[in-house]
Amino acid sequence: MSYRIERGKKPASEVRRIVREQLDRALCESAALGGVGEVKAVHGIRKRIKKIRAVLRLVKKEVGAELFHEENRRLRSASCSFSGVRDANVQLQVLEKVRDSAGLEAGAFAGVISYLMREREDATERQKTQQHEAVALLESLQDRLDGWLLDPVGLETLCSALERTYRKGRDCLRHALDHQTAENFHSWRKHTKNVWYQGRMLQELNPEVMCEISEAADRLGGHLGDLHDLAFLRESLVSAGVVTVSEKEVLLGLICAREKALEQTAVDLGCRFYAEKPGAFGRCLLRYAGDSPSTRQA
Repeated sequence: MSYRIERGKKPASEVRRIVREQLDRALCESAALGGVGEVKAVHGIRKRIKKIRAVLRLVKKEVGAELFHEENRRLRSASCSFSGVRDANVQLQVLEKVRDSAGLEAGAFAGVISYLMREREDATERQKTQQHEAVALLESLQDRLDGWLLDPVGLETLCSALERTYRKGRDCLRHALDHQTAENFHSWRKHTKNVWYQGRMLQELNPEVMCEISEAADRLGGHLGDLHDLAFLRESLVSAGVVTVSEKEVLLGLICAREKALEQTAVDLGCRFYAEKPGAFGRCLLRYAGDSPSTRQA
């Protein structure tokens, strides 16, 4: 099955089915932890958790604030258990891209690479116990899932939730324009990624239009993600005392130049993507829901 509510099926049942499938896939991928496929497994598990959290935000009103915050806290904690290894790998990849785009030799920034590789080894060792705990947490969610109150969930409530997500992303864009900090761009990215995931879930409302929305959100989120990775590498370098000053200065200069270019691209894409007012965006979704053959209530 897919990460979307199928036509003609009850939205509440589909929401539960989607979450269960993502949990099953995450637990299946966890079998590779500690082996040669760990990097791929970590990436996959984190992606599954992001998808589940996006679903949870769609049904926040229906499941209630208490359950939402508790499950969201658990899922965030599980995701963080895998973040150290992921962050270390991403920083190495970002460094290679920056180096290659500058036309430098493979041996450039050898000191920084050695530092990041040591950080990756340390993160891998630190997170062994945390990862086992995170897997147990995901297994426990399988048992709790049937207790989620999803009966009130219908297409109209899901559309309203997506409108709220879109509104938050639009507000974050405006805030990032007023205060261009790495933190604000990262916050904008998180809400944009939620629009992407939730738009994919509601794709059957109007496949052509919803695919365009999801693809545009994915493209924007990708640029914002690259920007976040650059900022994270920059912050790591600033605090890295073992890296030579000359390497650090050259690399920081390249990173800052790349950040500036990506910021402009992201802002241009974001202004186009969030051009429509949230109310109009929501009314379009509700119109598509009214035309859908899916049952509105579970």
